Amino acid sequence: MSRSNYPEDEKIPVKSYGFTELGLLYNPDLQPASAAQLLKRWINHNTQLAAALVETGWCKGQRKFTPLQTGLIFRFLGEP
Repeated sequence: MSRSNYPEDEKIPVKSYGFTELGLLYNPDLQPASAAQLLKRWINHNTQLAAALVETGWCKGQRKFTPLQTGLIFRFLGEP
């Protein structure tokens, strides 16, 4: 999914996203695997975000984010 699917005046919906899908929203110019790895690094380096995600039931290896988890990511990292 590319950023061009969302006009500038529209917000990206808070919904369930796959790790790669969300990574590509933040980094549309990267290859899918690289975008997912970069998102993973951002989460691991942001200890408050990682802790908040764990509180929602997120665990290592999880490949999808719930809408609640997506909302937390948007709050801590900003909207893509």
